Amino acid sequence: MIYTQNNVVNLFKPSGPTSFDMVWSVRKILGVKKAGHIGTLDPLADGVLPICLNRSTRIIQFLSSLQKTYRATLELGSETDTQDATGRKISTNDPSLIDEAKMKEVFQTFVGEQDQIPPMYSAKKKNGIPLYKLARNGINIRRDPVRIVVYSIDFIKKEENQVLFEVRCSSGTYIRTLSHDVGKKLGCYAHMVRLTRTEVGLFSLGRTLTLEELKTAHEEGSLSKKLLHLEEVLNFLPTIRVKEEYLKSISHGVALSKCFLEALPERFKPGHYFRVLGNNDKILAVVEPVIDQDKLSELTPEDVVFKAKRVLC
Repeated sequence: MIYTQNNVVNLFKPSGPTSFDMVWSVRKILGVKKAGHIGTLDPLADGVLPICLNRSTRIIQFLSSLQKTYRATLELGSETDTQDATGRKISTNDPSLIDEAKMKEVFQTFVGEQDQIPPMYSAKKKNGIPLYKLARNGINIRRDPVRIVVYSIDFIKKEENQVLFEVRCSSGTYIRTLSHDVGKKLGCYAHMVRLTRTEVGLFSLGRTLTLEELKTAHEEGSLSKKLLHLEEVLNFLPTIRVKEEYLKSISHGVALSKCFLEALPERFKPGHYFRVLGNNDKILAVVEPVIDQDKLSELTPEDVVFKAKRVLC
């Protein structure tokens, strides 16, 4: 099955199973040896869970930092030890004075770059041990804050003590922690009761496949038309083109010297990724600059400008 080699499934994860459960199910249905998901979803959450198949697992590192969009519901009046509806209530307060205007006002205070402390009930690890395992044993440890960005928070509606809202944020943002922090700022406490991830970069909820749809398409032979190719998935990366005589070298993981380059973005710097395109716009590799664009004129033709991060051809 060639179509499972370099493609990605835009899978819908229902509430209940873990992200690992979904990966295992996809492997079983398609009979692939390797598969990996992009961005963990808690068991309570549903929505977009992209899964890379076989050789496409090599691009997970470039997709993990994609922006995410969520629709979430928080419940005012109580906080839990897990910050969501699966936990035990530990504090309560009257939320009757919180109206739509107040919700919108407080939501806007969370827009922007900020530090967020990961919850104890999370998959983050301390000395190799997931925090949730420590939490289940009554152990609460200090967690270092993580820098995140909340690009927007939009109020949708309020019904009694439940508030539906939409968040667009950076990777690594915990929406249940955001819900908890919103409740804290409101002074009445809150916890998350529902979460749907609607977007991960170009992966959208409207284009997802359920496990049942995946199985049916696989059995009918129509799955290849419903998977996403590497070229589409990595389309967000800026493009570099190299001279034709160096294409073979790129496929062997050779670093890109100045003399290799035919076309490149006006601006680049270390820490950013770029895709190298070959014939027929096929992606050959993902590379990273070793200098910024201002230093390019100082280099000799043999000096390295980009190092290979992952060969994909």
